[in-house]
Amino acid sequence: MSSDTALSADRYRLPRDREREIPSVDQRTSGRLVVESYVVAPEEGFELHHHDQDQLAWMRRGAMELSVGGQRWHLRGEHAAWIPAGAPHAMLFREHGDLISVYTDPGMLRDDPAEGARLLDIDRLAAGVLDHLATGDRRSRRWRLCAALLDDVVRDARSSRQVIALPVDPRARAVADALLADPADPRDLAEWASSLGVSTKTIARAFVADTGCTFREWRVRARLQVAVGLLLTGESVQGTALAVGYDAASSFIAAFRERFGLTPAAYAAHTRGG
Repeated sequence: MSSDTALSADRYRLPRDREREIPSVDQRTSGRLVVESYVVAPEEGFELHHHDQDQLAWMRRGAMELSVGGQRWHLRGEHAAWIPAGAPHAMLFREHGDLISVYTDPGMLRDDPAEGARLLDIDRLAAGVLDHLATGDRRSRRWRLCAALLDDVVRDARSSRQVIALPVDPRARAVADALLADPADPRDLAEWASSLGVSTKTIARAFVADTGCTFREWRVRARLQVAVGLLLTGESVQGTALAVGYDAASSFIAAFRERFGLTPAAYAAHTRGG
């Protein structure tokens, strides 16, 4: 593994020069496969860098903001990012959580590195394989079987269009960051624009241009994305609904089912394996 691939101390940076002990990396290496996992905290991250290997990055727990090229996304455990070798990228962690990264020879898990970074749906099988690769004994037969299965899992994973894209425009980005921090904030687009001293049309155009969604659509997605994190930490459906800005649990359940195909309670139980 090259020094560029290692998530070492010289690659690790904390915003605003905060001093904090860098978490140790739990690494498992076998043949051409390197698996690293570690605990992350809010507002920690990795500055812009690249690797000589392809990388599959998955938040087993928590959420991160991933920047690749001119695109930015907000990711949780239902999706993973495949980042081809040489692609500059940066990560900012939004919550306490666990990041699992798998590094492979270029083209080992995806056929066409030229296609750029891809966001992949992670089902229970994929999650189980990645979890075992990060925690199991790499000398065991089961670990080797999971390493072999990873190839099929990644190649068969669907490219996701459901991940929340983040605005690049700094004014729209300020609105997005505020809503991810407090999704229950009731201000409409006109009020946000007024607080920033710009026109409503300016913010509206920025959301559509940078995320492919109107402000209203984006806010619904953001609320439901934050809701997933709350549900998986054990928050009740009613409590989650109120925390992300829904006055009635029934409205929240309907919106959640429309986006994820399951009720909030069923989704949490399914994801936790209950």
